[in-house]
Amino acid sequence: KKKPALIAGSEFAKLLRELSETHRTMVSLIAATGLRIGELLALRWSSLDLQVGTLTVRESVFEGHFQAPKTQRALRTIPLGPHAVNALSEHRARVTRGGEDDLVFGNSKGAPLRESKVLTPVLQPAAERAGLGRVTWHQFRHIHSSLLNDLNVPAKIAQEQLGHASISTTLNIYTHAV
Repeated sequence: KKKPALIAGSEFAKLLRELSETHRTMVSLIAATGLRIGELLALRWSSLDLQVGTLTVRESVFEGHFQAPKTQRALRTIPLGPHAVNALSEHRARVTRGGEDDLVFGNSKGAPLRESKVLTPVLQPAAERAGLGRVTWHQFRHIHSSLLNDLNVPAKIAQEQLGHASISTTLNIYTHAV
């Protein structure tokens, strides 16, 4: 299986520059946390503690339907860095639906966005304009795992942050040399 291209540093900055707000925050957050796209799209304001700097994964969404996360291990709390906290705080100030039960990245009616409605018309064209070729949401999980490895974060912590049942999944499939 072909390993996904890793986007880091200046390439990631180019991609972010090609995205308008909301999508820029989505991509920044998914890269900073290693969330699955369904977890990102199901994220509610009540799942965030911006004072402490954490995000708790409680549910996922697929094709507009809420469901439990992929595995028991996927129920987890992820630390947020200052950049992610700031981006989310600014995002909350911009949105009209900021109640505790509202989705962080919902559509204009408050319903969950559909993965394909953001990937094909927004993310992939932005990546093409940035000269990065085809990009997928799942690629950001690989990027996150690889960056944790480069920062010498223990593999067990990376496994827990990504919500993998097995450390071998984290190391053998998701972690690549940057």
